[in-house]
Amino acid sequence: MTDFKKQLIALLEHEIPELADRIQAGAVDARTPAPFAAFSVPEETPVRTLHGIAGYRTMFEVAVYDSRVSGAERLKHRVIAALEGAEFDDKRSRFVSSATEYYADYDLHGAMMSFRII
Repeated sequence: MTDFKKQLIALLEHEIPELADRIQAGAVDARTPAPFAAFSVPEETPVRTLHGIAGYRTMFEVAVYDSRVSGAERLKHRVIAALEGAEFDDKRSRFVSSATEYYADYDLHGAMMSFRII
């Protein structure tokens, strides 16, 4: 099994070149210049069989940030296009939901997307 996080970063950097070297796991430093992205894996549920764990159902989230709402929306749609149906260890990623927010303290617009690998 390959490292899911490395695959995710490589795929996003390939499909969205302006995010190259701007994708981090978890929290992002407040001084990171926009646009940038962060991801987290809040849930990995084991798939159990009589012989042990056969694999995992993984839910992950990707958040993108930009100084303009139009930039954040454009990144959101590009991330969805890149990850919908993407293969990770013979399983496919599926878009589940999204939310948007404005962070006044940092003058940043953000979009968070949830995906499930099934």
